[in-house]
Parts: sequence; C-alpha cells; structure tokens
Amino acid sequence: MDLLRLFCSEKIYRKKPLMIFSPVVTVSVSTIVLMLLLGISYDTYHKYTQGIVFLLTPVTVAFAIPIYENREVIRRQLPILSIAILVGMFVGVASAFLMGNMFHFDSEVTNSLMARSISTPFAVVLASEIHGSASLVSLFTIITGFVGMIFGDLFLAFTRIRFHTANGVALGNAAHGFGTSRAGQRHETEGVMASLTMILAGLFMVIIGPSMVHLVVWLMG
Repeated sequence: MDLLRLFCSEKIYRKKPLMIFSPVVTVSVSTIVLMLLLGISYDTYHKYTQGIVFLLTPVTVAFAIPIYENREVIRRQLPILSIAILVGMFVGVASAFLMGNMFHFDSEVTNSLMARSISTPFAVVLASEIHGSASLVSLFTIITGFVGMIFGDLFLAFTRIRFHTANGVALGNAAHGFGTSRAGQRHETEGVMASLTMILAGLFMVIIGPSMVHLVVWLMG
C-alpha cells in the first residue's frame, strides 16, 4: 500500500511539480489519515513496515554517491561546512531542551526531542544513548523534517538566497532526509551539500551528541 501510494505520488508530482504534490508531503499526509481512519497504532504500523524501514540505512548510504562525484567542491567547503553543522547541532539540542522545560515534558520526551535533529537511523542510535525513546524520536524526526522542508523552502524563497551551497546546507541541517529530498529537486549542488550535511551531522551527533546533550543540560539546566 505504501509503495503504491508512493508510485502514484511520483506520477502526480511529475505532472504538477508543486510543493504540495511532493511525494514526501502526499505520502506522509495520506499515511497519517489512513492510520487515523483505520485506527492503526504507530507500533502496529511500524511492525508491519520493517522491510521499508530497513531500507533507510542503504538509502542513507546511497547519498554518498553524489558526494563522491563532487568531492573536490566539498573539500574546499569542508571547514566552514563543519562549523555550520556543529552550530546547527547545538542550536537544535538547546532549543529542544528549552521546549521540554517550557512545556514540562518528562525526561524521556525531552531526550527524544534533543535527538530529533538528524536523520532517523542516527537519531535512534543517539536516543538509546541518552535514554530517549526510539518510537518518539522517530516521530519527532519525521515531524522536524516535514516542517523544516516546507518552511525552509518558504524561508529560502523569502530571503532570495541564491548561493546553492548555503541553501543545501540549511535544508540538510534543518530537515535532514526531507530537506535533502527537496534540495535535490531544487538544484544538483543543493542536493549534494544537503546530503553531505545530513550524513556529517548524523556522524557528529552520534559521536559527540551525548557530550553535547550533557553540556546543554549543564548550561541551561
């Protein structure tokens, strides 16, 4: 059913290449609507879609192909890119911690929020290390990517930024997989930079994420 809806969404998007018809939007919304109408819980849906979920890892690895093809451009941009990613990581963790305190979430929800600013395979690993919930972080990651893709695209259109490298980094950092998908539709360079940003952010977060979370809690707790 999911694959059929994805196929139909791709056909519609090719004929009407508007954001509202993007497969990321239409498939996500239709999945939520069907789950609500049929009374299907997230755990049940997750159980019977493990085959698709498993593909997240090879899909993430496949992003390395355009990165390799554009390695010379990336090599020149790597220092400033690394700084941008680290700053984005810190802002994401800090804002999640502040949100958790503002709405008085329990520690599991707050920890899951702090792990949500990277792609799902990396976020699940980080959540387990900081005592978050795999189910919650998956949900938060999807919501973050979905909202980041839509409003990120609108923000870039409003600011009229024409530097494709900066646009790609922004979308990859703020909306990970969703943003990378949209960046690739906008421009090849944006897609490459978004892919690299998403992968590096995931690696950085898994390696230094727990320490960054403790630092944020110490500074703002």
